[in-house]
Amino acid sequence: MVENILKRLRIQGKALLPMVQGGMGVGISAHRLAGSVAALGAMGTISSVDLRRHHPDLMKRTHKSNDADLIDQANFEALDREIEKARLLAKGSGAIAVNIMRAVSQYAGYVRQSCESGADAVVVGAGLPLDLPELTADYPNVALIPILSDARGIQLVLKNGCAKTVCPMPL
Repeated sequence: MVENILKRLRIQGKALLPMVQGGMGVGISAHRLAGSVAALGAMGTISSVDLRRHHPDLMKRTHKSNDADLIDQANFEALDREIEKARLLAKGSGAIAVNIMRAVSQYAGYVRQSCESGADAVVVGAGLPLDLPELTADYPNVALIPILSDARGIQLVLKNGCAKTVCPMPL
């Protein structure tokens, strides 16, 4: 019934319900929520923040460590697992996005891991993602969705030649 009321939104060739589940920090936006939303035909979003906490084996490996590289690797592995599990829940419906804060030190790594792991979209907030098209150049089917809070940010994104890849929806 909802499908008869709402016009589908097209993102990178996928026809989605015009609803996006937001990326909500640690412990909320993981595979269960994102996969369930995608299964309904909308865009589910996994938050990239400290996903290792959803995986006891990764926490066991890193919980006493101060080694940032070890923790980052565990979080990349967790992101890969979360995307795979969300895709299984979605059963081919909807889309799976990953929300990444531009301000985090491993931003580029999270973008690359999201693409390698099969995310349909990368959503970036907390900073200007001017390098997003470059980071995702090998993944032309991944939608790039910046979250921008002012006209100046939008102008900078457009001025830097990001318009075609950052705005993948046909108008």
